[in-house]
Amino acid sequence: MDRLKKCFFFLAALTLAIIAFYPVWSEVAVTLLFIVGIVAGGTNGLPHFKEQKSVLPLLMLAFFAVYAISLIMSSNKTDGLDNLHTYIPFAALPILTLLYRNSLSDNKIRLLKVLTGGIMAASALCLILAVWRSFYLIDGHVVFNPYIGYRNQFVYTYLSVFQYTNTFAMMTVFVVAAMLWALIFRDVKHRKWMIYTAIGLSILMVFLLSSRTNVYALFAVLYYSVVIFYIKFKKLIHSILLLIGVTGLFWVFQTCNYRVMNLSQTVTSYITEEDVTMDNGYVIKHPEKIENVNIRFQMWETGFKIAKRYWLQGCGIGDFKNMLRTEYGQDGIAEAYEKCYDQHNQYLETLGTTGILGFALLIAMMGYALYQAWRHRNYLLFCSLFILALNMLLESMFNRYSGSLFFVVSLLLASAVGGETQKVCDNNRNEAVTQ
Repeated sequence: MDRLKKCFFFLAALTLAIIAFYPVWSEVAVTLLFIVGIVAGGTNGLPHFKEQKSVLPLLMLAFFAVYAISLIMSSNKTDGLDNLHTYIPFAALPILTLLYRNSLSDNKIRLLKVLTGGIMAASALCLILAVWRSFYLIDGHVVFNPYIGYRNQFVYTYLSVFQYTNTFAMMTVFVVAAMLWALIFRDVKHRKWMIYTAIGLSILMVFLLSSRTNVYALFAVLYYSVVIFYIKFKKLIHSILLLIGVTGLFWVFQTCNYRVMNLSQTVTSYITEEDVTMDNGYVIKHPEKIENVNIRFQMWETGFKIAKRYWLQGCGIGDFKNMLRTEYGQDGIAEAYEKCYDQHNQYLETLGTTGILGFALLIAMMGYALYQAWRHRNYLLFCSLFILALNMLLESMFNRYSGSLFFVVSLLLASAVGGETQKVCDNNRNEAVTQ
């Protein structure tokens, strides 16, 4: 049994280390982790459900249960079962957290290091491959492309084995938050160079991946960190210099990153010259094709109609996507219809799929985590919540296994370090009172 428990913790570390790599690896790792964890039997006996540390895992379990019930209500069980598998982290990891809550709590810093290390390894691999593919042999001469593909975000999506830009960028922003948390709240005198390297690499990857959502999430984290730095250390000059530096970096992103720079242009729409006849017979006269940002507003309006119609019980996890595509066609959103876009808003998708109960549980998870962050002055949990909430506003992140997995992992790990942050803050306050 002891060997099984050691194997469990090894698999837990391995799962976190490969979370930023090919999603199938994570799916296999989580499955093995769950099986070994259940067989090993846990380290705490039956969980005490009234403990505060059990509330968040229980909310996640209830969230998964609601989606499982929505599968039963769906008419298309095959698609529903395929969609439900992306929500497995909401069941597997909370169960393991309840069974191993004390042991995992004791190893939370190690697990956080493994998670950030894995994301950094994926980022480094991505950059190495990008530089390698920037060398060309032309007429017998080696030519180097100095842009290293940064003008096209998809170069880095394909080069990273992760294969999805926004989620990968979200992970790198989380690494920035975790490293800044370590600098502000922990004694890292002998490892600062590693932390600075991780922060620099993460910021570079956010720039190269060009996920506008996570660009703004990154600078929200950086500005928030400057405020926390000043509150904790009371160094006004240093804080002003940091503020100037962050603002200068933001200017670089605004003027040099092509997607951020052209944000205003993508909002403007243009009219296509030809009518579009869709597969189901819908004919759209001079359809308005709206680029990226603006098209999402139309997609949200379409999703809101479904959510309004099925607000009580939801339409079911097996039927939502087909229903959404049909509505795209009826509303004349040609690009969303042809490319089978998802809702691009997790809140609307949850409300339309599971009704008010699933939506309430999603808000309860976020709300309880926010309460814990405020109560324990948990900097990392605050940052994690903001990053996740912003990405869920603009993406249906639970439609991908990697998105669900990172949501669960980041919240559980960030909430676990709350005691560390509060302890440091309390110690600083006591020292100030003593002096």
